[in-house]
Amino acid sequence: MTIAVSSALRGHVLLALAVLMMVGSSVGATQAQEFRGEKESKPYTHLNFQNDPNNFQFAIIGDHAGGHRTGVLRSAVDLLNLLRPEFVLSVGDFIEGYDKDKKVLEAQWAGVSEKLKALAMPMFFVPGNHDLNFDPSEQVWFERMGSKRSYSHFVYKDVLFLLISTEDPPKKNPPKELLEKYDQLKTGKITNREEVRKTIAELEEWAGKVNISDAQVSYFKKVLEANQNVRWTLAFMHSPPWSLPELGNFAKIESLLQDRPYTAFAGHTHTYNYTHRKGRDYITMGMTGGAVPGAGGSVGHMDHVAWVTMTDKGPVISNLLLNGILDKRGAVPALQDTLIFRARQITQPGQSLGIKSVPNLRDLGGYTTSDGSTVASGLVYRSNQLYHVSADDMKKLAGLRLKTAFDLRTFDERSSRPGEVPQGVSYSWLDVVADAPQSGPAQLEKLMEDPKKANAELGGGKVEESFEAAYREFVSLPSARLEFRKLFLAMGDRSQLPTLFHCTTGKDRTGWAAAALLTLLGVPEDKVYEDYLRSNEYILPAYKKVIDQFVEKGVDRQIPEAIFGVRKEYLDAAFDEMKKKYGSIEKYFSEGLGIGDEQQQAIRELYLGSS
Repeated sequence: MTIAVSSALRGHVLLALAVLMMVGSSVGATQAQEFRGEKESKPYTHLNFQNDPNNFQFAIIGDHAGGHRTGVLRSAVDLLNLLRPEFVLSVGDFIEGYDKDKKVLEAQWAGVSEKLKALAMPMFFVPGNHDLNFDPSEQVWFERMGSKRSYSHFVYKDVLFLLISTEDPPKKNPPKELLEKYDQLKTGKITNREEVRKTIAELEEWAGKVNISDAQVSYFKKVLEANQNVRWTLAFMHSPPWSLPELGNFAKIESLLQDRPYTAFAGHTHTYNYTHRKGRDYITMGMTGGAVPGAGGSVGHMDHVAWVTMTDKGPVISNLLLNGILDKRGAVPALQDTLIFRARQITQPGQSLGIKSVPNLRDLGGYTTSDGSTVASGLVYRSNQLYHVSADDMKKLAGLRLKTAFDLRTFDERSSRPGEVPQGVSYSWLDVVADAPQSGPAQLEKLMEDPKKANAELGGGKVEESFEAAYREFVSLPSARLEFRKLFLAMGDRSQLPTLFHCTTGKDRTGWAAAALLTLLGVPEDKVYEDYLRSNEYILPAYKKVIDQFVEKGVDRQIPEAIFGVRKEYLDAAFDEMKKKYGSIEKYFSEGLGIGDEQQQAIRELYLGSS
């Protein structure tokens, strides 16, 4: 209801309010209008409520690109929606970029926009080197941002925000060799710590340079002259000039700032760093989903958002780790297991988790798809049998926070070597080769009991032929299609994640399941095969004694190595059977397994973070 009052009466009302504010109350003079309560309700402390209308909160997001990990940005959005800052700023690098195909760049921005559209408050960007580089990236940036320049400013509640571009002009045409090294670093092909360090240094020498044009300096000079009396100035940029030997034109902007209170924020390094410089706070953000630098391990390698409360005395800054904020259910809002935020525990795609009694245990996440997405980590694991797992290793398994596990072995395999899982994990049996119990992968060691028979029946390439036939059966057997259907449906069910699946050695039945899932998600064929063939790195050394024993008995070494290892031809056979019967991986899922288009898309969204 609205009540009309005269100007005279309005003056009396305002005077009365002023008197009330001066009189105050037991809980603080400025809260007389907001707080009502009895004597017993007063705060225990003498402090007033912090409801100063000049105060406000905003958040800052760190690097998302440079080998982004799926799910982190989505979690950040969900968490910010719980906290409700007045707005959000980024310090750049939202897309992978470095592509001369405009359509690819547009698709990358569309993917980011899809994740950000759920954000319940405004967001401001500064460009990073991944956002602006090749010529098409500029065009896409300006079209997306609706601007003809990459820098800007705004004032909010008497606080000046400078959005500085360190890519003005963009650093174009990086050396081909450098881009190749960058790709090798992201995909884990460079693993030696010293080589990693050297490669990062080379990348930094080129990409970390700060480009600030004279025109941009002139722009901010005018902005600062027009806003001399604001209560604080906040500067945001991507590359931190203060960490470089040469400041370039940032030195001129810094000189323009010297007579006012200010705070500077940057990103780029993926490592949080605080510097007190010229009596001011200079902060370099960590990550909000970007790649872990080098081999990780630094305290600054963290996924977070910076939370800033602006007061009359300046900004109060804190850092909120994304795995430290839970919703009302006590869960990380965006489903993802908190392992995706444990930067120091992140491994390269396909790498063994290093659990000695389960040597072929690997996270299926981390692979980059053809469209630039990344398969989420911490959701699904492939493994060899969970038999005679040591007490210490069982604790490590428990650390994966599994909800479900699936055993793909036969009844005989399970009976002779029962599986063990951490307490509270749901453990299900899916006999993939129930319709072909004599399948080679299910009879690994039995095939080797008679050396003479083994050499006669399995030598000369016959063992390879046997395994190729078995792989075809993984695709065509009714029992395989039934059980793999159950497995993939479980993998697509949020409530059953994180999950693990295994067979005996984790290479054949498990190998096909992993290859099929990665292919459905859009991982390139060479990476699918790379993941598959990695079993040789972990299983053959684990079975070396067994292989040597067979050889000592007179079995040709090629035979046990073909049995206990994997061959490209084995997986070729499975894909060939899949293409002959169904034509594509999508048709295999829909027609072979009864998992339709909508369910397939739900699986993609779950692992690729597009929902």
